[in-house]
Amino acid sequence: MNTLDWSSTTIDNNDLDLIYNRLLEEETPMTPLQLAETLIENRIKQYKKSGAEEPKKDDHYYRPSKSYAVGDEIEFPLQNGIRGIVESVRDGINPALGKFTVITVAFDDGSKKDYASGLEAHKLNKYDYDNPDQNLLDPKYVSRKYGRRIAKNIASVLSENDDLVRIGNFWFPQALLTDVNPGYLNLAEAVLEMAEGQPMHTEEILEQLEYPMDSNPELTVFSFNYAMQNDDRFGEVGPANVVLWTLKEMQPEDVRKTPMTLKFNDDLRTFGVETIGDNIAFSGIQDELEEDQLIEPTESADSFRVTLSYPHWKAGTVPLIGSLQSIFPTANETDSVVFNFRDKKTGETFIGWVILSKNYVCGLKPWYRANGIIPGSIFRINRTDDPGIIELELIPPRSSKDWILSFNLDEKNHFSFVTNQHKVTTEFDERMAIYVENSPQLDTFWETNNRKEANITRQLELVFKELAKDNPQGIIHFNEIYAAMNMLRRIPPRLLYSILLTENSIQRIDDMYFKLIDKDEE
Repeated sequence: MNTLDWSSTTIDNNDLDLIYNRLLEEETPMTPLQLAETLIENRIKQYKKSGAEEPKKDDHYYRPSKSYAVGDEIEFPLQNGIRGIVESVRDGINPALGKFTVITVAFDDGSKKDYASGLEAHKLNKYDYDNPDQNLLDPKYVSRKYGRRIAKNIASVLSENDDLVRIGNFWFPQALLTDVNPGYLNLAEAVLEMAEGQPMHTEEILEQLEYPMDSNPELTVFSFNYAMQNDDRFGEVGPANVVLWTLKEMQPEDVRKTPMTLKFNDDLRTFGVETIGDNIAFSGIQDELEEDQLIEPTESADSFRVTLSYPHWKAGTVPLIGSLQSIFPTANETDSVVFNFRDKKTGETFIGWVILSKNYVCGLKPWYRANGIIPGSIFRINRTDDPGIIELELIPPRSSKDWILSFNLDEKNHFSFVTNQHKVTTEFDERMAIYVENSPQLDTFWETNNRKEANITRQLELVFKELAKDNPQGIIHFNEIYAAMNMLRRIPPRLLYSILLTENSIQRIDDMYFKLIDKDEE
């Protein structure tokens, strides 16, 4: 072992043995990050034990502790590896340093320099020239800088080991788990029923059950967690490193299944035959169906402005696009993660859920309705000091009333768009704002327009005609088309743009503006 390269650490069988033995010795479930600290400490220990950090006896590196004679060649790695010849040796004079000598070294460029030799106390005597960053031998430094990366590798390897089990982000040997009587699981179900869907920590459940705790309470909790994890009645919904339980049947409907307006019919992709390139920027449109929008930025955001589309307004959700992923809590294993929203103005809190596999966050419907939020509204989602609390903030509009496009349905479910003056409670996107009264009729309208036999070309023409009523030239911005079409059916921007390019009845004016061609023009 000549060097310590923490940036590309691989986990071998010796590391697995070390991890397994650590878990057995401690008899305590541990996270991959805790196990990474064990691995780091062990590798540094082995590195030092191997003598790799000791100066080589036959090397030419300069070491203050060595005694040099005239004619010896010395290499100075910290001076760009230059070499020199010892020209003279004399006694050093410094009572504070004790007995030592001074050597004069001559270099090829004609320069000369004095160095200490025979000096026992000096940091260069054991300086690791192969690992010039001495922090790489400091377990705390390495854990802080490389621990998460190593922990990720450990978790990946542990997931392939059948002898270990995971609850949340904690691992432990299955053979050491204690058995849980099925009767206690039935009682746990009753406790969670009494909680009426409110997530509970395992410790809270065990306390109410008066469950017998052995000498190792952490092992008892882990064993009970394992038993609940293998019972289909229970759902683990805690964020990373936190275990919380609910009854699956008592989780909100929007957690158990995707809301109607967020479902996308993949058959529509057959319409999108035009390649539109990556240069089209759908500014202001936030859509989790666009893969490039799911990429998390390099720098994590503390706050993000959400522009709400109709599908998410109707469902009471926000899209979990990349810019929001660092704000909301995540999990290592569970798909549904529970947390609390907090209204910045009122301080009131309520439960929210992150649905990781479907890329949406739900639980906002009451807040939208109570605060007069409409499709196209803009509000802030802020990170707080508590990772379990996410803050919601309205943005003051320029005026309390404004002219906004309204969506209306008649008795026969025929839709129309009319511009009216409406009360507004937060900032909004003028191209995407649509005022709509929530009613059961909207569900029927949506179901009709999302049937497989529904003609998307006909829907697009109807939307165009409605949007162009107050526009003599009939030229419509793409964002307006996107907002209006998503009142009828779920369709992502890139696909919609592609469909617009293929329709003979639609003309592209420039990158973001389109016009419906009437039959006479055509």
